Amino acid sequence: MPLPRVLVAEPSAPICAALRKFLDGRAEVQAVHYLDEAVQTVRARPPDVVIASVSGTFDGEVLAVQLRKQHPDLCLVLVYPPEEEKAFERATAVNADAFLTGPLKKPGVLNAVRAALKLRELRLKVLELAAKVEALEARPVPAAPSPRPKGPGVNTADETFFKKYMLLEVKRSKRYAYPVALLLVGLDRLDEHLAKESSPEFQRAAIRNEVLTAISALVRDIDVAMPFAEDKYLVFLPHTPHAGARIVAQRIVEKLSAIAAFEKGTASVGLAGFDPTVDPKASVSFGALVREASQALKRAQEAGGNRVEAPAGSTEGTPKPKKSRISMG
Repeated sequence: MPLPRVLVAEPSAPICAALRKFLDGRAEVQAVHYLDEAVQTVRARPPDVVIASVSGTFDGEVLAVQLRKQHPDLCLVLVYPPEEEKAFERATAVNADAFLTGPLKKPGVLNAVRAALKLRELRLKVLELAAKVEALEARPVPAAPSPRPKGPGVNTADETFFKKYMLLEVKRSKRYAYPVALLLVGLDRLDEHLAKESSPEFQRAAIRNEVLTAISALVRDIDVAMPFAEDKYLVFLPHTPHAGARIVAQRIVEKLSAIAAFEKGTASVGLAGFDPTVDPKASVSFGALVREASQALKRAQEAGGNRVEAPAGSTEGTPKPKKSRISMG
């Protein structure tokens, strides 16, 4: 896999040399010292990432605005001086992907570049998902139930797609008597694991993308996984009984504890399910399954995390005790 190409737009030769050293072996680095030189270089051969200085002698924010208009998919990282107290607000205002504040350190630079590249991947996936949602909404579908209050980080289009798909599957499960399961995956104490050298907001977005990719790799094509709320993800598993869902949940817990972006972190899963073969008269709804899974996830995290919990009082998947046998004769 080719190395990403990084353009460093910085008037200071020593800082350029330091950034080149930090990225050595991880990226192909080119340095320029003037704004017009940066614009011409990007026009001739757009890089993957631009790291631009913001100082009294070099206005990287102006450069970022100009480059974003010309190249929407370009990854932009701005570097602010140590005394800048509103780096996040300023970087957000010019639509940068990440920012750094001096003095520069290698872990912070690598995290910022990694986060910017992950955000670009996420933008492309969001566009792909939006096209799928648009195609789905163009077809006749059952009316969705009254919406529940949204949590932070919930995407309305994503949730609408998820609910419509799940409602169709639940209808089929009732008609054809097959089980469905819902997993709510939560990252345990994520704030404690975010790197302090770079912006946690951008790093969190990169982690969310990597976690969703890891979860999607563990489930089948007919399963659906999506971001749900801050540091949480929903996974819907049709044709899956309680025991099978627990196996998938345990695999997710083990996988997320090992991914690179979430170093030394753990994950927990709350499990909820509906099985008409156990209780043909039982009712089910999107809200009820989410509530059950949320309560189970809360118990798992309060118990220390890194575990799977089912709804309180659930006996699915638990072997029934054998009856005593009495011989007569």
